[in-house]
Amino acid sequence: MDQVKVGGFIAQLRREKGWTQEELGERVGVTNKTVSRWENGNYMPSIELLTLMGREFDVSLNELIEGRRLESEEDFRAAADERLAKALRSPGERLRRWLERYGVFPAVTVILCVVIGLCFWWQHSYTQAHPMDESAAGSWCTDWNGTTGREEYLVFGVDGAYYRYRQFEPLEYGRYTADGPVVTVETRERRFQALIKGHGIYLPDGEGRLTAYEKGLGGDEGVGVFINVSPDDFEE
Repeated sequence: MDQVKVGGFIAQLRREKGWTQEELGERVGVTNKTVSRWENGNYMPSIELLTLMGREFDVSLNELIEGRRLESEEDFRAAADERLAKALRSPGERLRRWLERYGVFPAVTVILCVVIGLCFWWQHSYTQAHPMDESAAGSWCTDWNGTTGREEYLVFGVDGAYYRYRQFEPLEYGRYTADGPVVTVETRERRFQALIKGHGIYLPDGEGRLTAYEKGLGGDEGVGVFINVSPDDFEE
């Protein structure tokens, strides 16, 4: 259906009846602004409203859809055949005609927007269901403890080296291996396992409690930033 043609025909029929847009709106149950949108071709009435207007204007639904009076039986038959052909037209043919009318760029833009939206939705859904675990390699740090005045730092080197620094205490160092989220650490004094969950790593403190460390300090290259510790202390 041609919205502009239908709208012009509605305006023509309304003037022939001598009605204002407000009067037509009252007869079919809409506002005068809606009637104005119809007549300007900016909005298409529903089939129900077209049927109701057909009764008010004493014209057929076929004529309203065609946007003109159909004077003869041949006109009615031709209009009916054309609408039937449109209804039976394949989706591919409809797409081809749409592209001919509006061009390729709007279609590509719509497709890209849909694809990007689906990607963002999938990523958000997957992240909610599977929180991303960090890799072990890199530097980790606890929050500042205002009571003890201490921070703790970890370094898991890309070469398998492990360092743990507690302020005012000796440096602990050893080797580690990672198996998914489970990190096994072995030093000269002890052997223990740590767990990576989301953006944090959890280590036992030797007293049955876990200490949480957040990743970020020093980047992901396994290079740590320590307080009052010489790089020479990293040597095993």
